[in-house]
Amino acid sequence: MKLFFYLFLFIGIVVFGLTFSLKNPQLVELNYYPDLVISAPLVVVLLVTLLLGMLIGVLTTLIPQLRKHRELQRAKKEIRKLSKELQQQSPLPTRDSI
Repeated sequence: MKLFFYLFLFIGIVVFGLTFSLKNPQLVELNYYPDLVISAPLVVVLLVTLLLGMLIGVLTTLIPQLRKHRELQRAKKEIRKLSKELQQQSPLPTRDSI
């Protein structure tokens, strides 16, 4: 049922995008610097803007996750080192052996 819903949603988005691109074929000029003028269809401009926004969003969530992963790896390495040291130490005397 979930797969059907996602498939239906995907088809709806594709149909919306296609009809939008067919209804808006005009060129749009983007002036960035005085020398740079880019002329592209409206759909291309919107799609590139959407993809850049998604890329920025993914990068802003990925960087903290990578930091946490690196910190977790360091902590696991420290735990292994301390466990090894603990195993190498002689056992503490118990009450029976005193």
